[in-house]
Amino acid sequence: MKGYANLAPIEWVKRVNSAWLVRGGLNVAAGKWLAHLAATDLKRLEASCVAAREMCGLREPLADPKPWFYAGLFCLATRDEVESFIPSYRITKAAVPSMQLDGQVLLWLDRTGDESRRLIAELRGGLEQLRRRGLVTPAE
Repeated sequence: MKGYANLAPIEWVKRVNSAWLVRGGLNVAAGKWLAHLAATDLKRLEASCVAAREMCGLREPLADPKPWFYAGLFCLATRDEVESFIPSYRITKAAVPSMQLDGQVLLWLDRTGDESRRLIAELRGGLEQLRRRGLVTPAE
């Protein structure tokens, strides 16, 4: 990630996303999300990429950057977009502001372990920091 520090946010996200080995194809879903935003909403594309980069900077230095990156990247997704692009990626889905009161997300959080709940709380806290700084305005 540091090797790409001088890239603009969109190019940075594309490079980072393509460089990682990701289980379950979340990187492929992210690529489709980027293409969707490029075709429909360039402002949201830029803001999502800024959020992904900023979220990586909020994590503890030894923490896995992937949950932070993907939570930031999808943070502006609507409920319908989440269901379309990342329906089975529970950590990312639970972090997205538009999904925080979703019944399935709440049920999963109730049944998951403490480590996952802690991570979700940290990701949500990071997204809230970005919101307070005016970097992101979550979708309804």
